[in-house]
Amino acid sequence: MRNNGYPVDAPRQFYRWRGYRVASYTAGDGPAILLIHSINAAASSFEMRRPFAALRTDHRVFALDFLGFGGSDRPQRMYCADDYIDLIGDFARDTVGRGAVVIASSLGAAYTIRAAARDADLFGPLILICPTGIRNLAHAQQPGPVYRALASPFGDLVFRLLASRSSIAYFLRAQSYYDPAVVTDELIEGFYRAAYQAGAKWAPICFLTGLLNCDVRDAFGQLRQPILLVWGRYADLTPLRSADDFLARNPRARLAVVDKARLSVQDERPEEFIHLVREFLATQRPSAP
Repeated sequence: MRNNGYPVDAPRQFYRWRGYRVASYTAGDGPAILLIHSINAAASSFEMRRPFAALRTDHRVFALDFLGFGGSDRPQRMYCADDYIDLIGDFARDTVGRGAVVIASSLGAAYTIRAAARDADLFGPLILICPTGIRNLAHAQQPGPVYRALASPFGDLVFRLLASRSSIAYFLRAQSYYDPAVVTDELIEGFYRAAYQAGAKWAPICFLTGLLNCDVRDAFGQLRQPILLVWGRYADLTPLRSADDFLARNPRARLAVVDKARLSVQDERPEEFIHLVREFLATQRPSAP
């Protein structure tokens, strides 16, 4: 995390949502951009710190930590995809304002797709990093024996193992980043600190047992705004071939492939990613008369 202890370089604020506190961060001036993080055992807006820093120079940038993650409240409850779809929509309407650009990653991108399909005017252009919801993580599961085991004290041990520094380092090097040298102690510590807070296990165990999966097969085709898909060429969990499913469902979507990257394109290749974002947004502005 940043030296101020927050996942991005901005003060923490709280958005009140359904009686809970949802952590958010805002900086800069200009057209609004909302950053949405992915879902994993150590998820937070920390993964969006580089786009946050780069885009605040000419945009009003917003980032939030999903309920159950980061600096947000982590109540003991059963989470589902609709929680996050609703949260994105409510936060956008109440705080960001309609028509904002959204940059969203992985399962967070799937929730954004569903939120945008529910309200056609809610968002402007979408930049989706390795989105899921067609082949990957598309079918929501019901709580079963595995969920009940993880919700028990036994699950505390399992979560501590999953969210240990060594497990986080392994996941980052094996799945998130192409170049293992990028995964420094500082990077590992940023994810580790996001995972080790009171109530940290409840949302992740819902993810691990499929309760947070989100089907976007119909919703993606309903979107009417311009869409940029950004994919790391070597992504394994959500492989590049998955992009074909998205492109086939919406002619407004186009694909940019970033070489020497996996899932965390925006963090591993920040200069290339920001160039793609700015280039894409420049083509959406109306021409001068």
